[in-house]
Amino acid sequence: MSLAKRNNGCLECRTRRVRCDKTEPECFKCCKKGIKCSGQGIECRFSSHMKHSSSPRSSPSANRTAGDEAKVALRAPNRYRWVTVTSKQPGSSPDAARLSSRRSSATSPKERSIIGPARSDAPTSDTDSPVENLPDDVDEFVSREIQLSRPRPAIQSLSPQARLFFNHFSEFIAPKMVVFDFNGNGYRNILLPLACEDELVGQAISVIAAFHLSQKAPHMRMAAEVGQHAILSKLFRDSLQLEPRRLFSLSTWATILVLLVGETITGANNYVHLLEILSNLAQSSDSVQSLSMTTRGFIREQTRMFELFGFPLSSETKGLQTLAKRPDYYLDFMSSCPRLSQDPEQYANVTVMKEAIRQACDLYRNRALRLISKEESIQSVERLRETVLDLEPSVDGCHALVWTYFVAAAESILPEHRAFFSHRLQSLYSCTEFGTIPIAVRSLQHIWANQDTQRWTEVVTRQRPILIM
Repeated sequence: MSLAKRNNGCLECRTRRVRCDKTEPECFKCCKKGIKCSGQGIECRFSSHMKHSSSPRSSPSANRTAGDEAKVALRAPNRYRWVTVTSKQPGSSPDAARLSSRRSSATSPKERSIIGPARSDAPTSDTDSPVENLPDDVDEFVSREIQLSRPRPAIQSLSPQARLFFNHFSEFIAPKMVVFDFNGNGYRNILLPLACEDELVGQAISVIAAFHLSQKAPHMRMAAEVGQHAILSKLFRDSLQLEPRRLFSLSTWATILVLLVGETITGANNYVHLLEILSNLAQSSDSVQSLSMTTRGFIREQTRMFELFGFPLSSETKGLQTLAKRPDYYLDFMSSCPRLSQDPEQYANVTVMKEAIRQACDLYRNRALRLISKEESIQSVERLRETVLDLEPSVDGCHALVWTYFVAAAESILPEHRAFFSHRLQSLYSCTEFGTIPIAVRSLQHIWANQDTQRWTEVVTRQRPILIM
């Protein structure tokens, strides 16, 4: 899937060959004509492997729309960034179309969230179609082109609000959920196409995008909370009716993953239960043969990442069970970017970051098991500080060290160590704007005040479990 900004007006005005006034969320010219405006913002295009098969008996109006889209693409060949993915599987995407949920038909209008990918089914009037006004030879050429390639029309079923949320997710949230952003980022290439097919996944993405936006637009917060509650309620109802043979669903796993991303933005306390569900679903995914290798790898990487950073802060018992395995078991997400092997500087930075995470795991395990003295703790924190000293927060990929810096800060005894790691956390917040970071910084004051009487691993898991990453 490719998302591209546009600045030449809405699709409907361009289709009718009139100058768009670019008013948000719907332009005046479309409103005046009684046409459902697709709005400004972004356009979505699917690469060849994500193309729906068209019916050979397509209606003439559908063919005219598809032909017009073909001409638009010919006039602006460089407007979109196309993502080429090799796949032999048919459907709208390797997994999204095959596992397309029936949630849209199963969910009544009353259950739908205030925030979500609301769909518009109002067709464009045939009288506005420019194809009818074209010369006969051009119309014949377009018809032949349709018969040969049968391109699918652009996605027009998403409301302008949904496209706003999807674009914000793609531009500001997806890049921070991977170490290095790249064309194969699963948060874009897997979750966004699935969100266009599955109403619940689309609502989840819209909700967390609204939470992220609410930091600068507070009026969006209430609607986001209502939408989140609706999603959690539906998941709970579905869990009571779930058949054993349907234990794993890509839609459900994706929804839980997106909600967990939302927990890192809001600092809410739902993540403990969501993480347990995500981990169990991921184990069940191994038996689902219909998943592509790309999707299966994305499920494994992201689940293990959340397990590594989430379970140690949910309970000491779960943390010790998680860290009983070598840290490298969970670090596949650090090397998922294909260009990593071709960039010596990034490869070196990842090597340093992996070492820092390993040291943070040792700090947690030794503190939870009471295996470290005061002098050993100071030496270990100093060694970790020296490891990351040259990795400035502005270096690409360093946002993956939020959990590491929090662990080091919580373990710190010397004032200079506390100042160093808390400052690093604050610097990363300016990069990600994920709400758990300020909460983590504030909790450090309480941890340090009780350092002589309580283990910090006990404080963070019993008093205020939050997903810090």
